[in-house]
Amino acid sequence: MENIKQKPEGTIAVVTGAARGIGRAIAERLAGEGARVACVDISPARLEASVAQMRADGLDVHAYVLDVARRSEVREVFQRIEADLGGPLATLVNNAVWASYQSIEEIDEETLEKMLAVGLKGIIWATQAATAQMKRRGSGTVINLSSAAAVLALKDSVAYCAIKAAVAGLTRAAALDLGPYGIRVNAIAPGMIGTPASLGKFDQATLHAREQNVPIGRFGDASEIAAVVAFLASADSSYINGALIMADGGLTIAGT
Repeated sequence: MENIKQKPEGTIAVVTGAARGIGRAIAERLAGEGARVACVDISPARLEASVAQMRADGLDVHAYVLDVARRSEVREVFQRIEADLGGPLATLVNNAVWASYQSIEEIDEETLEKMLAVGLKGIIWATQAATAQMKRRGSGTVINLSSAAAVLALKDSVAYCAIKAAVAGLTRAAALDLGPYGIRVNAIAPGMIGTPASLGKFDQATLHAREQNVPIGRFGDASEIAAVVAFLASADSSYINGALIMADGGLTIAGT
């Protein structure tokens, strides 16, 4: 069973959308626990800068530019990661997302297609590519980033809510398919996390109001989501499979 702490030099992880925000925090946490981390992102400039800083901090991280919506590219890059890092990967974190927030009346075909391509198809393509390696390895763990929006509707966010709910369903079904191979599949549902991308969408009054809706009275930090990922990637979570773990400060139980 996987345990990054027990095998610090032999664990290979892939994190998509790793150039900033939650993805970067996850890459830093897994690398800090001893994993060799392939950081995947669509933005060459952001990725290069982030990986350079993480390397300056002594972390074993590697940059791979990739659009996860392109199935053939995903397969090719994952094969290259295995060759470059010297073995099949043990952990995949599907974090990449592209989001636009629109109501049911406003959503257009181009926006919906792009959100589906990255936020749903991209998870399937990456999981397929990872599974081929994990089956040869005899074990592995896939961790998908869903959202509190999967169970708590957000106004003017019809596609985002639908896709994040689909990620939760995909996770459960994939756990059934892959469990017999020793591959666990789980999902995390973050609430409002204080990254520049998420906070930048709202004015200060709206942010304050939303913060007050969280039972513990604050937004989460990306490092707190990374900590849940590290747990799910370790043997400490060896009997957790097909779960949706709420990491939202209690937002969904408050129902607001």
